[in-house]
Amino acid sequence: MSERHNLIDTLENDGKFSIFTRVLKSSKADQLIIGAGPFTVFAPTNDAFTKVPDSQMSKWLDQPNQADLASLLSYHVLPAKVFAAKMGTEGPATTLSGEEVTFDVTNGLKVNGSGVQARNIEATNGIIHALDTVLTPPVKQMAAIASAAGTASAATPISISPAPQDAQTDGHSQTPTETAESGAETMAPPITPAIS
Repeated sequence: MSERHNLIDTLENDGKFSIFTRVLKSSKADQLIIGAGPFTVFAPTNDAFTKVPDSQMSKWLDQPNQADLASLLSYHVLPAKVFAAKMGTEGPATTLSGEEVTFDVTNGLKVNGSGVQARNIEATNGIIHALDTVLTPPVKQMAAIASAAGTASAATPISISPAPQDAQTDGHSQTPTETAESGAETMAPPITPAIS
């Protein structure tokens, strides 16, 4: 059995995430997933980054402090560990950027229409799902459309809360992991509607 590493090391050790790892570090967005977590990272592959126009990449990379890039990358992280099997069963989930991602299982698992190429890559502080496209927050897209049309739309967000420690709720067959500090087992959290 191979030893698990944290999210940053797991991403660094997989060549298909070299661009994602580089931009995480250059924008300091890697600090978002350095803690105990657990986190879910939707990691665009190198091929996903080749779909981004050079002019856009240059804009992100040339910006002082790379704030827009860091914000975009925070949209690729959930503040909970969510296995792929759970993604298709619930509504949208709120990312660290405060904006939502949506899931669809029609014709394969997708996050905001981006195909999931590899699933459930486990790390000590979370899980990684490889994407074929860099995610763009739909709120920004919808705001531009609503502004042009003179209307606004509202969505009901859901929150992600930890699962009870004695039950695994996602039907995933993986063995629970232990946290380094407490030794307590952690399970994939359910995605539940927020109460307004």
